Amino acid sequence: MTFNKAQSTLTRALYVATSGMVVQNKRMLIISENLANAGVKNTVAGEMPYRRRIPAFKTYYDKKMKAELITLGKIHHDKTPFPKVYAPDDPAADKNGFVYESNVKSILEMADMREASRGHEGNLKVYERILAMLQNTINLLKNN
Repeated sequence: MTFNKAQSTLTRALYVATSGMVVQNKRMLIISENLANAGVKNTVAGEMPYRRRIPAFKTYYDKKMKAELITLGKIHHDKTPFPKVYAPDDPAADKNGFVYESNVKSILEMADMREASRGHEGNLKVYERILAMLQNTINLLKNN
């Protein structure tokens, strides 16, 4: 294997790790939006509160990089019913006296956040290791 092929392989691996970090960053944004809206109630009668968003990911083959990368796919809405709170005096209450809370469960978002953080950290470690390998290769070639 020539140096150019090794460099090319490691460069492609950098792009793969980068795509993993980017997608975890986008996932973290959605998680933070969900957490920010946890427990929020509808403010107008007949309107529903914030509905939890669930990111989906998809892989694709990048012909230029000759590597499988990952990206954010569709963002789905959680179909879990909204919790109802009986509050007949609330201006946002429906005709039966209920207001609705967001269907975001903070504990679930915290678990998703931990998973996204670990995914990002794993890709970062790969990225750092590849950079070290490239530097070692350069140092080896300098000494010859």
